[in-house]
Amino acid sequence: MKTILFPTDLFDHSSATSTYLHLMAKAWQARVILLHVYQPVIADTSLPTFADPGLGSMATLDLEIISQKHLETLVEKFRSEGLDAVGEWRFGNVESGIVDAAREYAPDLLITQRSSVATFFDRMAGSAADDVARLAPCPVLFLPNSKPGAEIPAVAFRSVAYVLQQHITQQMVTDQTAIIIDTFDAHLTVITPEQIDENKPDLFVIQRKETGFLGGLMGSDPTEKLLSTANVPVLVYHVAE
Repeated sequence: MKTILFPTDLFDHSSATSTYLHLMAKAWQARVILLHVYQPVIADTSLPTFADPGLGSMATLDLEIISQKHLETLVEKFRSEGLDAVGEWRFGNVESGIVDAAREYAPDLLITQRSSVATFFDRMAGSAADDVARLAPCPVLFLPNSKPGAEIPAVAFRSVAYVLQQHITQQMVTDQTAIIIDTFDAHLTVITPEQIDENKPDLFVIQRKETGFLGGLMGSDPTEKLLSTANVPVLVYHVAE
């Protein structure tokens, strides 16, 4: 585990998210790529324009500069906390920017935080994190959002539950869990998708399988179930391209 890709503004990151990042980066002495994808805002054409560029364009330019400085500050903060951190600023769509960076850097892990929204519309339209899950060419660690006012649970990997599906071999289970088990001396349990609700591990691990639109909508896809309901991190592996 040499490289971790960490999008800094996909969602607001809780202190638990940062703690997980520090835990894993320091355990593996991994380089952290802090990715900030700036999605441009639409300039307000109703604002008066006394000269080129207009006030709307000037505001957009200011926001770009602010976001770049924010990234620089965050990189310095992480470095001061003992991480080997570098910054990557990109302009464009958030979801595609993250996936493109994952393809270019080929990180060993991408860490992001799942949206707390789980409405019918959200399941239909998908969230940014769901899009990354479908397209990212690397393992993705999803961290659940903490409810407002809720106590942040202890950050640890003492127990791991692997969700076994058809065509998953014992070698795949070993390959996808060994680094967590060996690094954190965790206990591994292999479960079926039907046993998800009755298990309370520190981490779920699952191989994503494409089930199509109806599979995600009707709740028959165990990966979608975990991403929308799990209260603990979910490590999602993807079929190699």
